[in-house]
Amino acid sequence: MTPTLSLEDLVARTTDLPTLPVAALAVMREAESSTASAQSVAHILQQDQSLTVRVLRLANSAFYGLSRRVLDPQEAVVILGMRSVRNLAIVAGTYPWLAKPLQGYCLGPNELWSHSFGVAVGAQLVANRTENADADAAFTAGLLHNIGKVALSIWLEGKMAGLLDIAERAGLAFDEIERKMLGFDHAEVGAHLAEKWNLPTALVAPIRYHHRPSAAEPASYLVDAVHVGDYLAMSIGLGLSGEGLRYSFDGACLERLGITSDDLDELSLDFITSYNQHEKLFEEAVTA
Repeated sequence: MTPTLSLEDLVARTTDLPTLPVAALAVMREAESSTASAQSVAHILQQDQSLTVRVLRLANSAFYGLSRRVLDPQEAVVILGMRSVRNLAIVAGTYPWLAKPLQGYCLGPNELWSHSFGVAVGAQLVANRTENADADAAFTAGLLHNIGKVALSIWLEGKMAGLLDIAERAGLAFDEIERKMLGFDHAEVGAHLAEKWNLPTALVAPIRYHHRPSAAEPASYLVDAVHVGDYLAMSIGLGLSGEGLRYSFDGACLERLGITSDDLDELSLDFITSYNQHEKLFEEAVTA
């Protein structure tokens, strides 16, 4: 099939594209700064009332088991730590559109969210385990890796069954069928959006190559961590959709990361535990 739509045209003609709130981006960037402090992060939080409420709700959740209520954003940052506040800001900023159903990918409400959060948790575990990639960046890249699906879904509505049939007969992964049909895949669409948001190049690469980590030039531990996180989420059935039936795992990324098969088994167990501990906690913090 000859592509009839350029990537730029698709993005320009797609309504309701995902966006990241200014406050969420500001918190993420400030938390990464070498001069960041609880005071500076709290100051940014206070510019967005809804984000402040969500951070305070998390600080006062049963997960932290505090003996008294926390009412001050700066104190909440101290209690939660920069990592949790940074991650919560990104979760809060992305949840509204990650939780939407995507008919083009046969994903119901919250299914893309469950998968994306799972990849974020898995990628962070890999980064912590190997110490080759920044764990916070791995979480963010994992959460954002499938943003292209939000933009591409409307163009695939009613076509999933046919595409899967083509993929099965041709022995191709689903992203390869997307490229044959459109000239690009959801990963490339997502990378294009990430560039429009002015996200760091280090975060754009895992979005672009999360299905093809060995194609990244130069090779990136962060890309590899997100690919393994994607595999971990797929392995327990998080947001499979039709695409999951044609998922292709690139084992070369394990060698680059220095992960053995035994390590991967241990990571799988740790992943299930960590995902179960944190998914509902973060979801309730941004929706209650």
